[in-house]
Amino acid sequence: MKYRAALLSAGTVVMTIIVVTLASIVGHLISMAVPIMSKMGVQIITEVLALVCWWGLNHWYPKANVSWWHHGVRHQWALILPVLLVLIGDSTLKPTFHLTLEHVVSAVLVGFSVGLFEEYVFRGVLVSGLRQRYRVGPLMTAFLSGLMFSLVHLVNATGNGSVTMTLVQMLEAIGLGFFFAAIYLVTGSLWLPIVAHGVIDAFDALAFGTLSNTAGMSIWTSLVYTVVFGAIGCWLIKSKQFTVKISTGNTAELHFQRQPRESRPLIEAQAIPVGKTVIAGLIPLAELGLGALVTAVFTDKWLRIILVDVIFFAGFCMALYLYHDLLADHWRRFKLHLGVGTLVAVGGVLAAYVVLIAVRQVLQTVGVASAGGFPVMSIQSAGMALVASLTTLMAPFTEEIIFRHALFYQWRGRGTLTWIMLMISSVAFGLVHWNNFHGQLAQMVPYMCVGVLFGLIYYFSRNIWQAIYTHFLFDIIQVIAVIAMFILAIVQQS
Repeated sequence: MKYRAALLSAGTVVMTIIVVTLASIVGHLISMAVPIMSKMGVQIITEVLALVCWWGLNHWYPKANVSWWHHGVRHQWALILPVLLVLIGDSTLKPTFHLTLEHVVSAVLVGFSVGLFEEYVFRGVLVSGLRQRYRVGPLMTAFLSGLMFSLVHLVNATGNGSVTMTLVQMLEAIGLGFFFAAIYLVTGSLWLPIVAHGVIDAFDALAFGTLSNTAGMSIWTSLVYTVVFGAIGCWLIKSKQFTVKISTGNTAELHFQRQPRESRPLIEAQAIPVGKTVIAGLIPLAELGLGALVTAVFTDKWLRIILVDVIFFAGFCMALYLYHDLLADHWRRFKLHLGVGTLVAVGGVLAAYVVLIAVRQVLQTVGVASAGGFPVMSIQSAGMALVASLTTLMAPFTEEIIFRHALFYQWRGRGTLTWIMLMISSVAFGLVHWNNFHGQLAQMVPYMCVGVLFGLIYYFSRNIWQAIYTHFLFDIIQVIAVIAMFILAIVQQS
């Protein structure tokens, strides 16, 4: 086996630990900003962010061509039925089922978010990368997939984790990982191991209230799982009834060819279109003014929310129309490096939450402001909050075009004036949240600091889509929180 295949395998474990750690930090920062978020909610956010990071990493290396579904195998769903053995075995380990609708929904969401992330990394990326890039044999590929999947669980021994139970968990992981890799190899359908993995984790989350190795683990069940699933995996790969679908053909070699590098544009002074800039600057003022007018004139909350959404949509369309040429030109360059852009965006989100919480903490310490809230959370009804969050989805586009480009980046190359415009645009970005905080100026200061961060991301990336992408990921977490509130409200009402 080529040493680079071993490097890819080991690198997958290391990068997964790093990515999950960073995603976990973001998740806990979000839980500090949204106190009502449960522990399972934090875990779901962590898994989703980690998945986004690895999706971006894969665009850089190893550029594996992941096969999500393949129609060439008849009755392929039957291949995941052996996971019933895990459900039966775990049922013997003193489960304490909490069968309320809320617990069932949470367990399913957590289980399948974990399954989606881990199968994408250790089966989708690692298995495909080993086969396509380094032409590793199917049996060795499945073994490496299971082994790396097992090793990544070593981190569970840190903190309050049990070393003994971690080793037991690793024993189980290598057998199941090998089996899941075999299914992916012979079917070419990543969704099969994702579903199988998700069912197991959802069952354990429901049965034991956690996916840690502090519950639902036994040396004997783990040993049985390893032997049985290892044997089934070997049979799948060696049997003449199946052929390996994740091939080592020439298509993969072409897929890994490096994209030609394109030089970034120089930071130099450009002519500023006065008309566009003035109109762009009037958009947030019009949104604030009309939003305040709607609040003053209309008493019906649903009507208010819908009218505000319409106002923000009009501003969104106007901003896109004014700068559609800029967006198209920057997108042409940005899509060539989408993977790296994703990693930068995730790092930017992490930095933004650190800045947000740190500034709020400083303001609290000096007695200037209270802890502040989650802007969307001020709306009482979960259904109304969900509709109101539509403005949050439009904001990254409108606000980055106006505050980062029109009021800052197009003033580049002008010495001190450039950085003065960064401060002006960031202060304006904070003030545009006036209605979110009912005019409490101190609560807007953290968003002014976040505005500086987004401005610097645009300045050094020299691409507006990097700022939009970072802002969108920052805001989408709020939307996810609102959706979770909506689901929780439905569950509680039921």
